[in-house]
Order: sequence, then structure tokens, then C-alpha cells
Amino acid sequence: MPDPSWRPSYPLGEWLKRTLIPPRINMWRVVRKQLRRGEAELHLLGFLVRPDGIAIDIGAHRGVYTHVLSKLTPRVEAFEPNPAVFLMLRRTLPSKARAHPVALSDREGKADLLVPCDGGKYSDQRATLNPRSADAEVRPVRVTMRTLDSYGFENVGFIKIDVEGLEQAVLRGARETLARERPVLLVEMEERHTGEPIEASLAAVTALGYELHFARGGRLHPISAFDPAADHRSAVDTRPYINNFIGRPID
Repeated sequence: MPDPSWRPSYPLGEWLKRTLIPPRINMWRVVRKQLRRGEAELHLLGFLVRPDGIAIDIGAHRGVYTHVLSKLTPRVEAFEPNPAVFLMLRRTLPSKARAHPVALSDREGKADLLVPCDGGKYSDQRATLNPRSADAEVRPVRVTMRTLDSYGFENVGFIKIDVEGLEQAVLRGARETLARERPVLLVEMEERHTGEPIEASLAAVTALGYELHFARGGRLHPISAFDPAADHRSAVDTRPYINNFIGRPID
């Protein structure tokens, strides 16, 4: 569980929502908003997720993907190390989902999660184990770190990874699971978080035996149609900015 000495504090607007709106109703509003204006990949999950396999949401945050996936799969395993966000995730967790207050990586032990902090209040956004991705003002929160392989999950059909630049560490810690289960992957990867060329990050995923695609215009496109310069490097503050990549196993 999160460090017992740590107590989250919330901005006034967040506190009012938590106090006045029942958690599940508020989460329903968040999911609907994200389906309208959020990531396009949410609308493609029905085509990507195997209905008889479990889904794993790594970097679940408040649980938007967890909620959508719970309607498509028999079980969702959601991982979120930020203690403030984990409390919100757990309060609204679907009945078919389990939440783990754990940071996944390629090793086990303890790690400092760098949580953005403004005026003494911890943010529920952009917490990371990656110093390169951290905001200027952060406070470390000690969290538990494990590998995905250590859980021994079986019948895994889909894995989503959003970990602010440590995707390759998560994948290294999941090699046995990926080789055994061959799930579909949805991985967020960004040069600005890793400091590595996006081509190198993509190549590391294809080396695991995956064929990559990306979403644009409501459709999946092969990675051969992806332009690293136009679609990623120069599009950070514009739309469409391609930073989510879908991996389908080559068997």
C-alpha cells in the first residue's frame, strides 16, 4: 500500500466534486467526457481487445481505460502508484476490476514517485518515476515497484501502458508474460519523455514480435505510414500528435 506517512491534499474544485458528487456518478461523467473528447484509441478497444482474455491497465490513473475495458473483458488488473489517484481509482472501481498501488518496472523494490506539487498540494497529474519527465516542482513519494512477470497473470489478451517515459522498463519486466500470452499492446511513447528517438522505442517493441499500428481519423494505420518528424517531433503542441501505438503479436 502507499506510504502511510503520506496524506493527499486536493485542490478545492476536486474536493468539492469528491464531497458533493457520488464517486461512481462523477466517474461516469469523466468516462463520458473522455469518450467524447479524449484519446481516439478508446473507441478502438472493441476491435483490439480479446473478449475472453483479461486486460491489464498499467498507469491506470483515475481508471477511464479500466472502466471501458471492464465492459469488454472478464477482468481488468489496474496499476496506479500515485497514492492520491489510487484512492480515487479504488473508490470507483468496476466490479470486474482489481487495483494495485504498485509501479511496474523491470525490477522490484522501492522507488521515488515524483509527484508535481504546487503550493503544498500534490497534483493528480503527471506523476512519474522518470526524472526526465518530472515537472520543475515535485515531491518524492515512496512507492512499491514490481515486474509484471512477478504476478504470473494468465489468459492476458490486452495490455495498455502509460508510464511517462518508462515504457521500455515495463516491457522488460513483462517479457515472460508477453512471450507466453501474446497480448495486444497499446503503448504511449514520446521522445520528450525518454530522450531517445521515437524510432528506437518503436523498434524495441517490434523486436518483441509485434507489428505496430497507430490511430488517425478513427482508423488504424500501419506504422509504415507514420512520419516521426511530422506526426511526432513537430506535432507536440498540435493535433494530431501521434504518441499511442498499437502492437499486434506476430505469431
